[in-house]
Amino acid sequence: MLRKVLTLTVLIGMFLLGTSGCQTGPGAAFAAPTKAEDLGEVANLRRDVQLLNLINGLDLSAEQMQFILDRGREAEAIREEIKGQAQGNAAATSQVLNKLRETLMRGEVISSELRDEFFSVERGNHALKEEWEQEMTRLALEVEGSLEGHQLYALEQYVPCVIPPKGEARIGQAEDTHAGEALLQRIRDIPDDQFEARKARIAQRVLERVLDRLPKGQALALDQEEETEWILCLLEKVRGLDEITFALEKEALVEEIKSRYALPEVPVDVSVKIERHFLDPRIIPLLEEKLAM
Repeated sequence: MLRKVLTLTVLIGMFLLGTSGCQTGPGAAFAAPTKAEDLGEVANLRRDVQLLNLINGLDLSAEQMQFILDRGREAEAIREEIKGQAQGNAAATSQVLNKLRETLMRGEVISSELRDEFFSVERGNHALKEEWEQEMTRLALEVEGSLEGHQLYALEQYVPCVIPPKGEARIGQAEDTHAGEALLQRIRDIPDDQFEARKARIAQRVLERVLDRLPKGQALALDQEEETEWILCLLEKVRGLDEITFALEKEALVEEIKSRYALPEVPVDVSVKIERHFLDPRIIPLLEEKLAM
């Protein structure tokens, strides 16, 4: 029974830190492929499913899919062009680094000529990187301009997922409270004598998991004694509610916990998400097949 209670505290800690919203299903535990090509195929299929969730979840029109497909093809052409130039730069970089290595191995001072040669190839590498970033930003902004306001909002919330959670949020991580509500119910189901005997330890374990995942500054700012007491009070409150009141208030209780330990919100740059997903080379055959259907 002790193992059951301690396992429960771990689950509560995971809940307090938030869930991914992804459902892996009953087949999540299986023997992983051992061949490199098998692993690559699994990764590609997983990525395809994630991208299809995004495409379907945004409910893109045929015109929008064609627009994104055209930009994806353009991005791939630029990618191949810059890749060819980068390979040439890589050979030059390798050559000058070998010269630096040999010079230092002999204990000699790096000559001004060798320094200039190194900085020259570095400038070339930096210029290619800048060109790539500028082109991808341009294409991402064009795609952004083709999307409706509600699609942009949904894209901001998108988290890559194989099986989207149930409900309206089809394309990624759902901000729901169902997992937390189930865990609170498990807290209520612990026999009174066992809860009373171990409640302080349960609350302490929950807090430890929270502190492990918070930014260092935020974690240090917390009064551990105060937070342990807060968690314990909330757990006792949950157990003290009658069934009807718990049913009515459980969602609010979950939100109360999540908001207390929420990480600071980071502004979302939707163009970065567009670049990452809609300019991914794997989007091209998916959109081609969708449009052909």
